[in-house]
Amino acid sequence: MPESTEQLIKVQFYETDVGYENLWATPLGTGQYRIESIPFFVYRVSRGDVVAANPDAEGWLQFTGVLAKSGHRTVRARVGNISEEARSLIAAELESRECPTELLRDRLISVDVPEQVSLEGIGAWLTEQGLEWEYADPTYEEMYPEGDAS
Repeated sequence: MPESTEQLIKVQFYETDVGYENLWATPLGTGQYRIESIPFFVYRVSRGDVVAANPDAEGWLQFTGVLAKSGHRTVRARVGNISEEARSLIAAELESRECPTELLRDRLISVDVPEQVSLEGIGAWLTEQGLEWEYADPTYEEMYPEGDAS
């Protein structure tokens, strides 16, 4: 998550299988927002993407679509079955590979993979660590439409 949230607002995302997730965003004007946090649950959105959102009846900004992709990608890994020290080492290694992370309740680590970093390389490294992980943006199905990762 960004250092300061003074200029940021929350945009609410909803997916049937996931439910609601609020992401920090920078207002860009005319209903456009740049995502500043790393998603934990929603798919097909990454840090830096520009999205459209409109307020609902209660004033919550509701995501309506992605306007521009940033080139960042998102993966997430389950880390609830490892020690706090191991989680810290994993986060430090990912950061050293230019991949910022966010941790959710010591169970899930969300990873921002900038476009200059190999997405497949990060996935291979997470696998080497024995972690269960998934592609969130792009999704596995988007990367391998035929279901074949080879």
